[in-house]
Amino acid sequence: MDESWVASPPQEPVTFAKVPDDIGFVNGIVKEIPPEFRMTPEEKAEYLRDKARMKEEDDEYRRAHAGDTPGVGVPRSDNEATREVEAEPGKGYLHRPLKLPILDNDDASDNKMWSEEQCEVAAQEWVDRRERDYAARMAKGGKSDLLFFLHIPRTAGRSFHFCFLKLATPEPKRCDKSYDELRMDPHDPHCEMLATHDDYSLVERFDRQPKIVTMLRDPVARILSSYEFAVEVSVRSFGNDVQTNNKRRVSTREVWPWEHVVRHIDRDLRAYKKRVDEDGRKGSIANVYNNSVYTPLHEFIELPMANDDLHNGQFMQLMGLTSNASPETEPHAYKLRRCVRDAGRHWNEKTVDILFDYAKRRLREEVDVTVVHERLDDSLVYSSAALGMHMSGPSYVPNRPPPRHTATLKNRMSRWLDRNKKDEPVAAVVGFVFNFDKLTGDQLEKLPWRQGYDRAMRAALAIATGVSPDDVAITPHQRDDWRANEMGFQIGIVRYPADYVKSDDPKVLAPDTLLERLREARRDETDAGFLVDGADGFDAYGSMNILAEGRAEESKDTPGTYDINVDDFGTDPEFMPLGQRYRECERAQKRKYSRLKTKAFRSLHQHVEGEFEPFIKEDRKLIPQSLLDRIRDINHLDVRLHEFATELFEERMKESVEELEREKLPARLPI
Repeated sequence: MDESWVASPPQEPVTFAKVPDDIGFVNGIVKEIPPEFRMTPEEKAEYLRDKARMKEEDDEYRRAHAGDTPGVGVPRSDNEATREVEAEPGKGYLHRPLKLPILDNDDASDNKMWSEEQCEVAAQEWVDRRERDYAARMAKGGKSDLLFFLHIPRTAGRSFHFCFLKLATPEPKRCDKSYDELRMDPHDPHCEMLATHDDYSLVERFDRQPKIVTMLRDPVARILSSYEFAVEVSVRSFGNDVQTNNKRRVSTREVWPWEHVVRHIDRDLRAYKKRVDEDGRKGSIANVYNNSVYTPLHEFIELPMANDDLHNGQFMQLMGLTSNASPETEPHAYKLRRCVRDAGRHWNEKTVDILFDYAKRRLREEVDVTVVHERLDDSLVYSSAALGMHMSGPSYVPNRPPPRHTATLKNRMSRWLDRNKKDEPVAAVVGFVFNFDKLTGDQLEKLPWRQGYDRAMRAALAIATGVSPDDVAITPHQRDDWRANEMGFQIGIVRYPADYVKSDDPKVLAPDTLLERLREARRDETDAGFLVDGADGFDAYGSMNILAEGRAEESKDTPGTYDINVDDFGTDPEFMPLGQRYRECERAQKRKYSRLKTKAFRSLHQHVEGEFEPFIKEDRKLIPQSLLDRIRDINHLDVRLHEFATELFEERMKESVEELEREKLPARLPI
């Protein structure tokens, strides 16, 4: 087949959202305590005595109002957690009003950084306060029914959430999507499973303590994966900040931390394209981690944005101190981060120890399930046993009411076959209802635009199925009227002639294979972009969604007529154990992201000289060891936390041998 005439779908102008380079970053740092705030030794001793007295009174007040009693988790004034940090000789001491002198009396909105002594005192006050708050939440009836997945970016959380936690939870009990913005109602009794990139500060806003599960990953691998993902997402549209106002699907560019990281690469690609347009000279990518097309890795890891949003992100997310922390519960998150992070200077070891000791207690006592990326299958089995989401138990695919798409598809296929009869026999006709996330009925209504789009769609489907474009149709969803729906629903029809010969190319879809892939995409809610891989430009329309599928064959009893069978999926009559459903979903997700990655870098190839492989396993061997060591040094908190999490995971696995033996996770399916 001649593919040279395949047209890319026409695209309307895109408006770019400019993000200032310095947004959210502060350079001013105060390292010394101002002289007017210094104390004499006598003043300091009096201050410590008064602070201890006020601390005891404050603890008693909190116990009385939380229904608590001493010794159940609220630190008393003689608890080790409340010990005072001695000032070093010659440095003096901060003079502040009594009772919580740092956190309650510091202006969180200013840009002045704390000294080492201030960091130590503030960190201890913060830990004491968080432990009291946890005890108060637990005093209100223990853990609530809400399961909160503290999803740390680039830790395999997507498959862990989408293919395990979500499928193990009945649809009515899933909280609203909250990755781009918090939509859940904490008082909704039907909201029992929440997954977001929010940090632990979200938990501080709940009345009761939820059950919490989280996954951690080797810090160096996580930073490399973050860099690779940011580049991949950006090159999907080659730096174009595509419209993200469609709320039916969450856009990566609207999710923390990618809202900053991806847009940084966007600016790189737009600047590169401008240079090429001006002088006509394309760059090359001999090393995907070090080139002139986008920010090299060694520069990327030193960016203030990377330091604030990515480095030590696992530790900060667990503590609730990320750049995404709730300002209501963590107004001092920025200053506490600066006390313990490497920003071109040595961090405060005492403050690190104070916070890290609490991080270990939080993982052990407050987080119900801690698992690790490096042992994903073991993590799934352990989570299954610990959360009661058993691998042999039910899985819950979306259980929609009988949709109008099924009846509509059957009627539209029947009408199209009546109108387009051929003298030649037909092997099969496959039809499906679909739409794109970012393509609306208003756009499809525009005739000149739609004509170009129709040609591109039919050409792409012809390539995907190995038929002629004349045997492909794109029709309105209802009444031959493109204005009939605002969601951009359409119907695709592929007619296979009787002399159709199945191709040796596995990418060319014969009728049975096409129907199965459509059914899989609809059932698993995955992108059906494999249908339009034959043409460029469809990425601008977002994910392609399948809403119904069916097949028509000539009737053996009544020649010239067709038997039409459309899948009825108003209910899910097929019981599939959670473990098996997980494996199918896992495979579908890997296929989806493999397609997205291939399409993304195929568009990048058009803008550079030569060939390159996009972030394959072998590419990481190009990274100098000194750079990997630098990443590990910067992420000193995450390194320690990951080591502790791995030890904790091993410990709990050994304690749960009998329970784990009852959980059977099937083998991985071939991709």
